[in-house]
Amino acid sequence: MKKMLLIISILLSSHLFADFSKKATVEPKLFQSGIEKQWCPITGQKIADFYKTSYVAKLKSNGRYRQYSSITALAIDIKDSGINMNSIKVLDVQKELYIDAKKAYFLIDSSINPSFGEISTLAFKNKQVAIRYSKKYGGKIVDFKKALHVATSNIKNSISFMKRIYTKKLYMMGKRIYKKRCKKIDLSDFIEINGLKGEIQKNKLCKNLDEEHLQAVALYLWNVKREGGISNNVQKVIVKEDDKCPVCGMFVSKYPRWATQIFYKHGNHKHHLSFDGVKDMMKFYFNSKKWGKYSFAKRKYITKMLVTDYYKQYAIDARNAYFVLGSNIYGPMGNELVPFATLEEAKNFKNDHKGKKILRFDQIKESLPYKLDTK
Repeated sequence: MKKMLLIISILLSSHLFADFSKKATVEPKLFQSGIEKQWCPITGQKIADFYKTSYVAKLKSNGRYRQYSSITALAIDIKDSGINMNSIKVLDVQKELYIDAKKAYFLIDSSINPSFGEISTLAFKNKQVAIRYSKKYGGKIVDFKKALHVATSNIKNSISFMKRIYTKKLYMMGKRIYKKRCKKIDLSDFIEINGLKGEIQKNKLCKNLDEEHLQAVALYLWNVKREGGISNNVQKVIVKEDDKCPVCGMFVSKYPRWATQIFYKHGNHKHHLSFDGVKDMMKFYFNSKKWGKYSFAKRKYITKMLVTDYYKQYAIDARNAYFVLGSNIYGPMGNELVPFATLEEAKNFKNDHKGKKILRFDQIKESLPYKLDTK
């Protein structure tokens, strides 16, 4: 995998990268659980192969561990999923042990081949060791705040850069392998790319795949065959034709503009439910028992909640969204909480459509969806 990425990077980059192996030289410590634990949930890259640039953090929502192949993957997940910033740890390159990211020294923009994107980032517990690496590979030493800021500011460029790499080889390779060696795979069953890889490997959905071929198939399925992913930095709420809202019983696929979903993970089992609007989703979120027997539908098992941005029509994390209340725009079930990715868009919509208030996820009270039904 490293050799293949290095060759493609040389072809597409304006400079040659220094030879530096990111692979674990010790038994890698994996923090995630389940069949997907070997891989990064954002990039699909195998943690062991990118161990020396890896990070660990916990989700705000349920405290579950997430493990990333690069700081860019971490930055993406901070924006999309909501990360406990005090939980972030990074691997010390020298000792190959995880340390508090806020106490580490980061070498950025060196000549070392980046794990994802265009900017290389390595972390060290010892500043003198970081200085030695900078003398050998170039770059500059910064703190975590600066390193994360650089990665966050370059997310769009990093995604575009990787898209060019993947388009040149991996997508085509993955397509060929999928057609020749794989069973038909229903992508709506998966929340993230590492879960897809784990399922392919565990249930032998494709024949004779090494890690390079497994990654190629997963990237093709996730970024090309499935709408969204990092191929265009847009993800949609994907619903099956027969998905019914458990609250009102309507077919959600008829109303893609309003579609929302809650994803659960209970043990090794994954589930998701689709809703025809934020209002019904929140009714279910606050009291799932009222709407049927769903043993997995407990808040502690929630891994992700997606809503559809009203203007752009792509999926956004419900916990990071802005909701306009009391507008003159109605959803399939009448008055709705209309979601937006940014405060600016929410304000514009509120002004244009006589909205009364803008709420964040945590400001939505259990009684509110029912009050909307009476208006």
